[in-house]
Amino acid sequence: MNELQHIIEQKQELLARETISRPAVDYSKDMTAEEQKRYINYLAERLEQADLGLRARDAVLQDFLDKQKEYDERLSKLDDVLSKVSSLESSLKEKDRKLKSAERKVADLTAKLKFADKNRFGDKRQKVKKAESIKAEESDRGKDEDDFDGTSSSLPDNSVSKNEAFSKGENLSKKDRDLSNRPETYKTMCVKGPSEEYKSDEAKVPGRILGKKMVSVFHLEMSLVEKRFEMVHYVEKGKKPKWGYFPKAGNPEFVTKFEGTKATPEFLQAIAYEVYVKNVTFGLLHQWLTDMGMTVSANTLRNWLKKGKVYLDKLVESLKEVALEKDSILNCDETWCKVRKYDHYKKCYIWVLVNKAEHVVIFFYDNGSRGRDVLTNFIGDAELKSIMSDGYNAYTFIGNELKAAETPNLSKTDHQVCLAHARAKFVKASEQAGDKNADIFIKYIEDLYNLERQYTKDNLTDEERGKQRQGLETKGILINLRTHLGIEKSKDPATVTPYLQKALNYLDTFWANIFTYIKDGSYPIDNNAAERAVRPLTIQRNNMLHFGSDEGAKMAATYHSIISTVKLQGRSVWDYLGKFFVNIFNGCRDFFSLRPGNIGLATCQ
Repeated sequence: MNELQHIIEQKQELLARETISRPAVDYSKDMTAEEQKRYINYLAERLEQADLGLRARDAVLQDFLDKQKEYDERLSKLDDVLSKVSSLESSLKEKDRKLKSAERKVADLTAKLKFADKNRFGDKRQKVKKAESIKAEESDRGKDEDDFDGTSSSLPDNSVSKNEAFSKGENLSKKDRDLSNRPETYKTMCVKGPSEEYKSDEAKVPGRILGKKMVSVFHLEMSLVEKRFEMVHYVEKGKKPKWGYFPKAGNPEFVTKFEGTKATPEFLQAIAYEVYVKNVTFGLLHQWLTDMGMTVSANTLRNWLKKGKVYLDKLVESLKEVALEKDSILNCDETWCKVRKYDHYKKCYIWVLVNKAEHVVIFFYDNGSRGRDVLTNFIGDAELKSIMSDGYNAYTFIGNELKAAETPNLSKTDHQVCLAHARAKFVKASEQAGDKNADIFIKYIEDLYNLERQYTKDNLTDEERGKQRQGLETKGILINLRTHLGIEKSKDPATVTPYLQKALNYLDTFWANIFTYIKDGSYPIDNNAAERAVRPLTIQRNNMLHFGSDEGAKMAATYHSIISTVKLQGRSVWDYLGKFFVNIFNGCRDFFSLRPGNIGLATCQ
């Protein structure tokens, strides 16, 4: 109130200064005493009314100021409340963000656990289940045993003890068998080569003979024979003494041992087949030979295989010339293995190249390195048409190396990325993370594979296949695939499962490389040729656990190169190894003639 009064006084003073000074006017002049009295009374009334007005105004102003103060206090309290509300909103938003992050982590960990359980207890193959065929998953006995703690609550809902939906006598509806792939004829049991026949003595038959037939019985002979050749130490006139073998009639003409060993070519064939085809460890191989009565060390067996590797390495060089011919189309992959380095084990890598057109597979090991130089050094100055790999190798180890100035011969090489790897990521997102948005991508990729199967069924040439790949049907699928990719990529990442996000990023990053195959009918659609070729080596790795040295890894790469090439050509590995070592023993060094396709033409010196 005092502040307002002060403001009014300041205003009055300001107005007084602005008013022009005028001489005073005497309004009572010429008035009678009675008129002056009435005029004074009038002025007194006016003054009293003005005073009442001022007092009323002061009262109103005081009420207004009181209410203003009350409102200010309320506003102050309201500001405090709003501040607390804002703080709570921020806290709730932060908690909501953390909750969503935790939910995503839980979903991710759940998917990873499901994937790990599948790898440990279930089928590792990737199968896309159709909607109409999806049923309740069967209980896995191995996982149930791990999770069971002795209480009924730890049993799964579909456990045998809980599930009483099916009675013993209940007839389960069975799906009709698909007989479309049943062959018209079946192969009968037989053995290649001549058979031993044993005739019956008809004189011993106690009655009249009604008919005859041969009954096949298969006998496996497996024995070790120690052959001893008598060596004669002799001297010719004028020459130094030496040792020699002089066979008697009916005896072998030569000492039948493979160079640098005490084994025959057939024995070397057998141990190579056991180790690198049947994936028997050297420990088990040694135990097997010991059980058969042979005294030999496991290290001796390794050394014998090293002697065979010397000649197989030269054969691999000959096959490499075929695999890296001009305008070749290669599939590339690598796999890890443990190799002993002095006093510790190191994770190393073995690479594989597959030329499917020439039916050649080559493994190579360069001190266990996974660097870019390993592949480019192996390829050398070869001019390739295309090279296929998975996205990881494409991004990390190959990438722009094929276009680098150091490798001008590869500047025009098309670098493909495997479509099957992209599909596998969407299958993982669908099955493990349960993200149904991945199903549409799986469908479109499956449509592309169906087209390829139809081209193969129609026996199309590479030129015809290339025209079909660039047709409207393929382009329509790619347009739909790209459209859905854009839709999913535009969504809030928080709403997309981690597995699907990885699949989308993979497809988006390598889109051009994945669909390079439509440029040429001879290009592969995926890297399955290399994946299949590397599988025997991974099986051996799992059995043997590690290689004892770099030499052991190199020896495995050499033997698997030959074995995988023979398999890819549809030939018998056992027969080929036997013929190869026998030809080497007989002095043949024409490795062109010793290739799997020419082994029958090999001539010995």
